[in-house]
Amino acid sequence: MKRFFILLLAAGVVSGVSAQDNMEAFRHLSIGAEVGLHGFGVELAMPVQKHLVLKAGYNWVPSGDLFTTDLTLDTKDLRDAQNTIESNHLHTFANKFGENSVINSGLQLGMTNYKVMLNWYPFVSRRFYVSGGVYYTPSSKQDDSFIRISGKTTANDWAALQELNDVEHQYNPAAGNRELALKIGDRNYAVKDVDGCGYMQADFKMDPFKYYVGLGIGRCVPNNLVGLQFELGAMIYHNAKLYCQDQEVGSISDAAAEFGNDAKEIIEYVDKYPIYPQVSLRLSFRMF
Repeated sequence: MKRFFILLLAAGVVSGVSAQDNMEAFRHLSIGAEVGLHGFGVELAMPVQKHLVLKAGYNWVPSGDLFTTDLTLDTKDLRDAQNTIESNHLHTFANKFGENSVINSGLQLGMTNYKVMLNWYPFVSRRFYVSGGVYYTPSSKQDDSFIRISGKTTANDWAALQELNDVEHQYNPAAGNRELALKIGDRNYAVKDVDGCGYMQADFKMDPFKYYVGLGIGRCVPNNLVGLQFELGAMIYHNAKLYCQDQEVGSISDAAAEFGNDAKEIIEYVDKYPIYPQVSLRLSFRMF
C-alpha cells in the first residue's frame, strides 16, 4: 500500500514538470475522484484555454452521525402534575418524570451538491492554480439540512407523558394534552410522536446556491495517465436559517445553548461565519 501511494505521488510530480501539452482547449478530458471536508466527490475536467480548466462534478457526505449530543427538556411541571394526581386521586404512575428529560441526539452533516468550477493556472509551466465556482444542492435534496440534530426521548418519559394525559382526561375530559418541549428563548418546541416515540429535530439550512474559492497544487488534466491534486478552499453560503420541529427559530444564539457543548460550538460558528472550509485530495485520470 505504501508503494502504491509513492507511485501516485510520483505520477503527480511528473505530470507537473513535463511539457504542458494537456492545456490544448477542448482537446483533453480527465475524470477525478476526491475526498475532503466536503465528503466524497467525482468530477470531469477539460481545458478551455491555455490557462483555464473547466470542471463539473458531484459531492456527497455518507449518512451517519458525526457525534452525539444531549438535548435537555425541563419536566418539572410534568413531574409536579403527576405528584398532584397521585396525592388527590390515589393513582400511582408506572413511569415517573424527573426534573429533566434528556434526548440523546446525533448530529449529521448534509453536503450533497453539484458543482461547476473554473481553475486558473497563472503559470502554464507550473502546477499552482486558483479555483472558483458554485455549488448547487439538487432539488431532490433541498429538504435535507446542512446540519441536522435529531433524537428520541427515553421510553420511560414518553410512556409517562402518555399516561399523564390519559389519567388527566379521565378526571377532566376537557383538559388539553400536556407536551414534552424544548424551550428556546421564549418559545416552546414540542416533541412529536413519530412511530410511537417522542422525536425532536433541529435543522440548519442554507440557500441551494453556494460560492467557492480555493487554491491548489496539481493538474486537473494530467500530462500522463495519473495526477494528484491538493486543494484548500472555502464554500461561502448565505440565507442560513435554523429550524426546530419545522419551525424557524428566531435566535440562533439562544438555540445553540440548548444543543450541548460540541453542537453549540458548531451552530454558533456556522451562524457567525458563513464559510465552510475545504481541504481535499484529488486523484485524476487522463482519458484523452
